[in-house]
Amino acid sequence: MAARVDQVSQTAASAGSTIDRLVGARVWPLAIVLAIQAALSLWLVWKTTAFLDEALYLSIGHLELAHFLHHAPMPRVSYYLSGSPLIYPPLAAVADTVGGLAAARLLSLVFMLLVTILLHGVCRRLVGSRTAAFFAAALFAGLGPTQYLGGLATYDAMALALLALATWLGVRAAEQRPAVRYALICAAGVAMMMADAAKYAAALFDPVAVVVVALACWRAQGRRVGLTAGGAMTLAAAVPLAAGYYLAGPSLRQGVSVTTVDRADGSSSIGSILGLSAHATGVIAVLAVLGAVLCMLRLRRGPAWALALVLAGAAFLAPAEQARIHTLTSLYKHVDYGAWFACMMGGYLLDEWSAGLRRTSADEPRARPAGHAEVPDGRSRALALSAAVALLAGISSAKTTGTEYAGWPNSRPVIAALSRLLKPADYYLIEDPSLVTYYLRSQIPFLHVDSTFGFSYTDPRTGQRLVNDPAYALAIKQGYFAAIVIRFGATAALDRVLVREMRATGDYRLTVVVPYRTSYGPGAYQIWTRVARAQANNPGA
Repeated sequence: MAARVDQVSQTAASAGSTIDRLVGARVWPLAIVLAIQAALSLWLVWKTTAFLDEALYLSIGHLELAHFLHHAPMPRVSYYLSGSPLIYPPLAAVADTVGGLAAARLLSLVFMLLVTILLHGVCRRLVGSRTAAFFAAALFAGLGPTQYLGGLATYDAMALALLALATWLGVRAAEQRPAVRYALICAAGVAMMMADAAKYAAALFDPVAVVVVALACWRAQGRRVGLTAGGAMTLAAAVPLAAGYYLAGPSLRQGVSVTTVDRADGSSSIGSILGLSAHATGVIAVLAVLGAVLCMLRLRRGPAWALALVLAGAAFLAPAEQARIHTLTSLYKHVDYGAWFACMMGGYLLDEWSAGLRRTSADEPRARPAGHAEVPDGRSRALALSAAVALLAGISSAKTTGTEYAGWPNSRPVIAALSRLLKPADYYLIEDPSLVTYYLRSQIPFLHVDSTFGFSYTDPRTGQRLVNDPAYALAIKQGYFAAIVIRFGATAALDRVLVREMRATGDYRLTVVVPYRTSYGPGAYQIWTRVARAQANNPGA
């Protein structure tokens, strides 16, 4: 029995001293966090086929590359995109050309690893502690949304990396001489502008980044310098952003309006939005608020108070905005932007807690029984407990990632079925059109695939232009679509109308049913194909 106790004591002492050495080092703690983050996202990279947004952005990226390299005609797409088609999509398409969907997703992972590195750098400078920076990075890397964005080929990873770079440049500028300071501030503004252009919704967090930079400069150089820095960063971002907005044309302005500024309200309840937010980043929000309260109790009023409140409050921006418009769409991605800032306060809290445990342990008598290994010291035990809290915070969030990643169907069977049906000269109506324009782009032109999310059709007989339901009805009546693919998903109400119209004309037959299963349950793609009029009138032919 004594030998077993001695062995346990030696193991604990060894573990404690290992944690102590690692956290006290300069490179290894962050390297370990990054390795864990990469491993948590890598299993998602090859897990399933393209998400609708991924397929859309990659399709458009390939169109932009063809337009740039070969002067191919470029369809008007920016009016329904939530980010500029000129920034992320071409870059992702290059990665896709090199290594397929997996390479495009790995590009996102690289961006997210950079986001964590920048978080560590910003937190170390704002809080003044490598231990706090380590915990902040560990909290962020363990989040489910962080893992999700690292395995998804969408705008968000690039936009968040640019926003983080803008904040890092601005915070680095705080202690520089004036010429270098304002050069870095202007670079921070340009990076923030690029983040907004890459993903329009990133602009929600621009005030947070600007205020953090202004307060960092205020704390280091005084209020006047802080206010000037905030104004310079805003101006450096606003001028090129406004110029690009007006020079890009009405199509892009419509896209900004429809997808972001004046986005139509959804039907999701506030409770469901808050519930998903709590599962995704709720632990970080709690830690950040507690960290802000502790900071306000420990420090006197001034920039430090404001900084703590702004960093903690960032965690609530995305849930509040999406509760305002009653939509869950993209919420699981958007909460990660605010969590990036809030993790700094979480790291500060864990650092202060571990420091408190060390002080408490130092006041206790440390008698060691003869023949027993040395008991881990207070620093090692405190760091181990804080690391355990960070790990549990990540586990509580990450369990939702698999559910989110299984929220769309495996498209391989339906793509295989459609590859045998599609003809380049025909037109098709597809509920998930971007899957076809991505996977079968070599077989069918982009403009030959229409969507159940919106459609306009000009009557070739009268020249009258119709939109949505009347347009679908007339196009089906006139046999415009060679095939129609529906799955009663996001446009289920319209799908039922389409089925009724197809049966009424008698020109379409349900030829293939492709079942699938997602985290929301089972479903099936229905492929309806157009048949000749004579065959439609004689089903036995």
